[in-house]
Amino acid sequence: MKTSLRILLLAATAALAPALAHAEETSAVQIIAPTENTITPSGTWSIGARAGDFVFVGGMRGVDRATGKLVEGEEARVRQMFENMLAVAEAAGATKHDAVRLTVFVTDVARLRPVVNKVQKDIWGDGPYPPRTVLEVPALDQGDIAEIDGTFYAPVKK
Repeated sequence: MKTSLRILLLAATAALAPALAHAEETSAVQIIAPTENTITPSGTWSIGARAGDFVFVGGMRGVDRATGKLVEGEEARVRQMFENMLAVAEAAGATKHDAVRLTVFVTDVARLRPVVNKVQKDIWGDGPYPPRTVLEVPALDQGDIAEIDGTFYAPVKK
């Protein structure tokens, strides 16, 4: 009985091996490529990805898309951070109204949370607002003050 089971398992494994190898080569996750309206990654990361009906936007900061440099001024930089996130979402077919969850990282929550609130109200109007978390961190890349990532629900159009 044990030998028969072993032969059956070996046969099943051999039959599935080509499918499993192919599964590693393809993925249901689609990486969002930079466009003229988005930033270009500064390292080994992607600006976003689509997995089924969800769009995940990587950490966006207040970087001017044309120059690649941080925007001057706290409010202007926070606004650019939101705009960069929304540009990636739009590249994947999502809008601000499709936001499911936002996470904002700031270097000084007491000083910057009110700025984040103001900018988000400017962008979303009177709401409804997506769920959001604001976290204080000791430091961000290039000495920046804020970074945001977001998850959006945007069903694939068939």
